[in-house]
Amino acid sequence: MKRFLLPALMSIVLVMPINAQYATIADAMRSLPVMPTVDQIITPEAKQAADKSVYAPYKQAVEQYMLTIDKENIELNARMERARTKQVQRNQQTMQQYNRNVSAGLMPSQEEMMQVLMSSGVNLEKASDEQIMDIMAGTFAKKWGISKEEYIKIINMAQRNPKQTETYLQTNHPDLYKRLYAANYGCKVSDEALDSRDERFGQIGEELSSLLEKLTNAIQNYPGMNNNIESYEEKWRVSAEGKQVNDIEEQLWKRVEQWESGLSVGSSGFADVPYPGWWTAERKKENALIDQWNRRNAEQWLKQPVAYHQELKAIFERIAALETENEQLGAQGNSDNAIYLGNKQRLLTFRGQLLQLIMPYSDALDFPCVEKYEESGSIHLGKG
Repeated sequence: MKRFLLPALMSIVLVMPINAQYATIADAMRSLPVMPTVDQIITPEAKQAADKSVYAPYKQAVEQYMLTIDKENIELNARMERARTKQVQRNQQTMQQYNRNVSAGLMPSQEEMMQVLMSSGVNLEKASDEQIMDIMAGTFAKKWGISKEEYIKIINMAQRNPKQTETYLQTNHPDLYKRLYAANYGCKVSDEALDSRDERFGQIGEELSSLLEKLTNAIQNYPGMNNNIESYEEKWRVSAEGKQVNDIEEQLWKRVEQWESGLSVGSSGFADVPYPGWWTAERKKENALIDQWNRRNAEQWLKQPVAYHQELKAIFERIAALETENEQLGAQGNSDNAIYLGNKQRLLTFRGQLLQLIMPYSDALDFPCVEKYEESGSIHLGKG
């Protein structure tokens, strides 16, 4: 009898009206680079070095990982279709079994259950499974001819130990055992009719949906830094440092002009004459001012992309944690569970958004740093 008695008991709940480098998002998050520092964005050379060694390789790895989306989506769709077909069959079997138990007077009809629930005064949208079960327990107990407490005891026992439940019913409730046996004899039931993981799978799916909304809002609310480039260029022109550099440069070339006028061409007809030490000293003054401005403004520039990076990182780290849990649960039973597969499809959507993680890095490296002047040079005299 255990082949169909346990599903008969548990169907009470079911009929309640309620190749890339990365194989996972978690892999991509473990490799997520830190944001560029001030030192990495204040010169073109530093930017190029950081991008080449850190950020461009990460972007390439993410792009390669994203190329697998279409293939996995096709595979998931096929698995989902199989899972849905099985679920329809299970639902049909469960409903057939339920109808037989209703006809045998062992279960209330859908109308009876709804009436009991509506008259309970409980908010059904917020009620837990345990609350609903407690409300319905009295109605089922009457159908079975036992107390509510005994009914709850049997149901809990059936969840833990089906064989013990069968023995208990035979010993303590032989008439009920016979009624259940007669009503459910010959029912075609599936061992997969119940999956204890479904509740947590569902919770994971709900949180993933919430995170997608959160990610969408973050993307829409981030203005990016492109519009700031011109304003920073203007900041340099009107800054104290910018004005000092312009003054130094203007005076420096006047002095160079005077210096050049005193030079003569050598006997060979040409010469490369290095600029004097005072030229290098003035250029060093200019570069110190440029470095001062770059550092101060780079710190300001980084605030917005760093904040966005932190926001995205927090969202994707939570997604990665849910992805890991979903896979761990999936490995604990039938991997064609429809809710589990639905979560994997949601995760593919997030994989398609992974390039958003690159945006803060790109924006940081777009800082319009003022390039420094050469600190050494020479003048060429003569015809050669």
